[in-house]
Amino acid sequence: MKMQVRFNGVKNKFNSQALNKGRTAAANQMLADMNRFVPKDDNILRTTGHATTNGKDVLWNTPYAARLFYMPMYNYTTPGTGPRWDLKAKGMFMSDWIKAYTKGAGW
Repeated sequence: MKMQVRFNGVKNKFNSQALNKGRTAAANQMLADMNRFVPKDDNILRTTGHATTNGKDVLWNTPYAARLFYMPMYNYTTPGTGPRWDLKAKGMFMSDWIKAYTKGAGW
């Protein structure tokens, strides 16, 4: 008995282009979901948020972004915002991020 298994379809689904598209879609969805938890005072920090072109990083690009991300502070001007906005969003939106990845990758 001879059996042959072809993985051409699997290789197409897992090629680097599909994975990059999935990562990019997920990163953009993460940015949209996390931004509502980013401190807003003058809205500068929120407007600098972006996903890198390969989808490997979501960045907020101001000199004070790391301080606001890691250090708890008081008197946030916008309710519901504060440090570690990634963890707040992760708890609420992880299933949406997975869906964005799979849809972007074409699975």
